[in-house]
Amino acid sequence: MIGVDLVYIPRVKEILNRRGEAFLQKVFSPEERANMRLHPNTVAAHFAAKEAMAKALGAGLFKAGFKNLLVFYDEGGAPYGRFEQHFFDLSISHEKDYAVAVARLRTGEGPSVSKEAAKMLPVVNLSDHKGARGKAAVVGGCAGMFGSVDLAASAALRAGCGLSYAYVPDDIFRDFSLRMREVIVKKQSVAEDLKDVDALGLGPGMGRDDRARDVFLKVYGLALPMVVDADGLYHLAGARPLSRGPKIYTPHVGEMARLIDRDVAWVNAHRDEAVDVCLRRYGGVVVLKGHDTVVASKDDRVVNETGNAGMATAGSGDVLTGVIASFLAQGMDCFQAARLGVYLHGLAGDLAALHKSKRGMIASDLIEYLPEAFLRLEAAREICRK
Repeated sequence: MIGVDLVYIPRVKEILNRRGEAFLQKVFSPEERANMRLHPNTVAAHFAAKEAMAKALGAGLFKAGFKNLLVFYDEGGAPYGRFEQHFFDLSISHEKDYAVAVARLRTGEGPSVSKEAAKMLPVVNLSDHKGARGKAAVVGGCAGMFGSVDLAASAALRAGCGLSYAYVPDDIFRDFSLRMREVIVKKQSVAEDLKDVDALGLGPGMGRDDRARDVFLKVYGLALPMVVDADGLYHLAGARPLSRGPKIYTPHVGEMARLIDRDVAWVNAHRDEAVDVCLRRYGGVVVLKGHDTVVASKDDRVVNETGNAGMATAGSGDVLTGVIASFLAQGMDCFQAARLGVYLHGLAGDLAALHKSKRGMIASDLIEYLPEAFLRLEAAREICRK
């Protein structure tokens, strides 16, 4: 369905002069007002977009509700709309005295969203600041393996934590610092600062040499919630150190085989039993990745329902590490953080596949589509509250 609407800009200007903030509060959500340029042309265009979305739905504007018809912009600056679990492609423009908007309802797009997962979303409070949203750190990286830490630390920010740190070897600190913007880069030689973070991701791209093993053992012994992945799992299988803090282990089948001293064929044929063995040996929460990813603790177990084969690409697991570490930093317990992290990671992959195809998907696409995955979960949560 398509909806079109035209708004007379001088009329909007007159209303703004007369009613000002009262009009904006009636028509636009707090998030829209925070991200909207408060100019008559822009306000008129956004009002037209709401009218166009209501028409595309086949419902009146007042029946749908001004604040339930939301206008947002993606990373590329393209507008899109949302009403509950419905999404719209928008085209917004203005010419002289008129603003015009066209809305196309996306039909049959994307997977259905789990209300259970939606209810697990960490709460965002109006009083939040970056320190209140949690501090996540990723420890890893080595020469030639910058990307793993980059993906994990960037995904942590996209998943909602307030601060994200990347602890990398001293010899690549300078080069790695130059490529990062939002992520704070630290040297692994000052890893004692890790006591000040809320959660860790340990292992992405850290290497398998003696230096990396020593870093692993030092960090693994901290009494902090952490996700252990990739080369961290390699060192875990070799050293088998004692665990102090809450742990989440995220092996693929090859890593699982090494952790429990079995071969890959056996793990593929006995996924649940492999998880049981891993839980007995290491405790914590185990995420056995792959088709029908298993998330398990000694008390709970689920099989994830999101994700697709296009996610079998380099770096996908690093993104997952960052997402789960972010949820840990925001105060979720290990099972909830792993459950929601795996679900959201797969949902972002399903959305990426719609736009990029399964064959064309790369790991950074998962980070790109995390915001849309959140929007869908937030819409589902709003429905649960009604």
